[in-house]
Amino acid sequence: MIKLKEKWLWDFWISNDNDIWYCYFLQADKSLKDPDLRHNNVTHGLATSKDLINWEYHGTVFTPSKNENFDDYTTWTGSIIKNKNKWHYFYTGRNKKENGSKQRIGHAIGDTPYSFNRYGNGLALDLDKNIYQELESDNYWQDRAMRDPWVMKHPYENKFIMAYTARASIHNDPYQCGVIGMAESNDLYEWKSINPLFGGLFSQLEVPQIFKVKNKWYCLFCNHPEDWSDVFKENYNGPNKRGTHYLIADKFEGPWDLAPGPYLTSSSETELYAGRVIEKDNKFFFMAFLHDDQNGNFIGEISNPIPISFDKNGLMSLEFN
Repeated sequence: MIKLKEKWLWDFWISNDNDIWYCYFLQADKSLKDPDLRHNNVTHGLATSKDLINWEYHGTVFTPSKNENFDDYTTWTGSIIKNKNKWHYFYTGRNKKENGSKQRIGHAIGDTPYSFNRYGNGLALDLDKNIYQELESDNYWQDRAMRDPWVMKHPYENKFIMAYTARASIHNDPYQCGVIGMAESNDLYEWKSINPLFGGLFSQLEVPQIFKVKNKWYCLFCNHPEDWSDVFKENYNGPNKRGTHYLIADKFEGPWDLAPGPYLTSSSETELYAGRVIEKDNKFFFMAFLHDDQNGNFIGEISNPIPISFDKNGLMSLEFN
């Protein structure tokens, strides 16, 4: 697994190029003592591997802006995509002027996967208040959700899509307003928000990842029991703990449905959060960061890959040893 003696690690995103795996992750110094302080004291680290088991740490590769900017307070979870020999690095930014209350999507570019420079001031996408929930004085929530971008090529069209964590005013219950936000771009530089992929059951769906296996489409997400709406809890038959789960669809266009049953990670003794699915040698694996142990202590390490099996309906399960 990926673990560092002096740092906590959490949300991460992975890319493969020329048989090298690149894992970028949020990191914070354990000298903070309290892991809850990590969110406002965060940088991005990088580790590489040839087998997803043995990793080499390359230090810090991205930090908040040194000058006043939309991302001068924190840089949070993102994703990376290679296009035309450029590495496009997307991330979440918050600024000091707003005390971190508004999240936006940033964009940096690298000639290699080891270092990146912001494209312009870095701002790729701000919130479209005609579709998504802006922060207002009478809002139930204390922040504006727009984070965790997942960027990929559109499966059918000559463009790119971005999924991200957001909220939309789709219900009177704020706990049913969490959505998978969506945007599209022709070139990775100019982005436009479009209608959300899914919403209606949670107050937030964090760290989305969209992928296809055989004839099914999937969208991973993660959240906490305190994010669950009463409507969801009434029909849920799994344990009451944070974890990673997924949406499933027959077509990319939807409709997308919540996968039935307990969360994908429910059977793990350690809470597995912000999970990612990786394809290697025509097999699929799951990785996540280790959140809390059975005693509620934060761990802050990234797991080894866990094999995934699919049943006849395309539903996933993790094959723990």
